Amino acid sequence: MKILPFAVVPVLLATFSSFASSDEAWKALDKDIQKSCLAISALQEKKVEGKRIDFSDDVGYSAVVISGSYKSKNSSPAPGKELCLYNRKTQSASLAEML
Repeated sequence: MKILPFAVVPVLLATFSSFASSDEAWKALDKDIQKSCLAISALQEKKVEGKRIDFSDDVGYSAVVISGSYKSKNSSPAPGKELCLYNRKTQSASLAEML
C-alpha cells in the first residue's frame, strides 16, 4: 500500500503542469486578440477596456471593447468605443462601432 502515494504524485504533477501551460496559452491568446483588434481600429489614443469575454468553443469568438477618440478635421476629437470580435479559429478580428 505504500506504492499508492508515489503513484499519485505523477498525476498531480501532470495536472499542475497542464494548468501552467494553459495559463500561458490564455495570456498569449489575450495578447494576440489585443494586437489584432487595436491594429484594425481607426480610433486615436486607443486602448482595450476591461477584460476579454470568451464565448463557448461552439461559437468560437472572443470579444473586447476598444475606447479612444475619433479625430475630425472640423471639430475637436469625439470619444468613441468599438466592439471587436476575434475569431479564435481563423485568428481574424472584426469591429463594430458602439453608439
